[in-house]
Amino acid sequence: MIRGEHLGKAFGSCQVLEDVSFQIAQGQIVGVYGASGIGKSTLAKILCGVLRPDTGQVYLDGELICSARTKYRREKGIQIQMVYQQPYASLDHSQKIIDGFYELIRYHRLAPNKALARERIGTLMEEVGLSMEIVNHLPHQISGGEAQRIAIAKCLLFAPRLLILDEATSMLDVSTQANVIALVKRAMLSRGGSILLISHDKELVEHLCDQIYVFDDKKLRIKERIEP
Repeated sequence: MIRGEHLGKAFGSCQVLEDVSFQIAQGQIVGVYGASGIGKSTLAKILCGVLRPDTGQVYLDGELICSARTKYRREKGIQIQMVYQQPYASLDHSQKIIDGFYELIRYHRLAPNKALARERIGTLMEEVGLSMEIVNHLPHQISGGEAQRIAIAKCLLFAPRLLILDEATSMLDVSTQANVIALVKRAMLSRGGSILLISHDKELVEHLCDQIYVFDDKKLRIKERIEP
């Protein structure tokens, strides 16, 4: 489904990614782990169009969505969404949560009217295990776990083919972390989507993922799975 070929990225004289290649199949949970600051988030940002690679290219369903020489194809790349480490990062602290959803729906023309938009928001809240009442709150009035579920719901709004979790549960307690990961698996895999789990937590990645890549000296290598 998604393929990266020979990706490279440097910031000034600091080479972060070097000849990175990978594949993510439909319906797979793929993990990437390595030390903090080694380039995991840089790779995620290239997939989402936040950064352009210096070398290489990324394909979605065989179609080029970005390369060192071409602009990111937003109309195609919207099928790749990312949940960030900080659960409040995707929320505007000056507006109620529901207004943030309405803005996204209106801008991307995801519903023809406000009534259907509200219905869609309600379905998303149910999917992430929250009541509709919570969207009438301001971000500072909800917990970190609730904020992370809202961030996931915003991503699910676009029915993504790939959902990237970039250290997305590392700020949560263990029980909340487990609940958030379970709902992401349920939501994505039930619709044939895939998950890219980026973490420094080796045990978490090895427990959850079908395929694992390890960052090692600016490059990715596949970790062979040893079946019990």
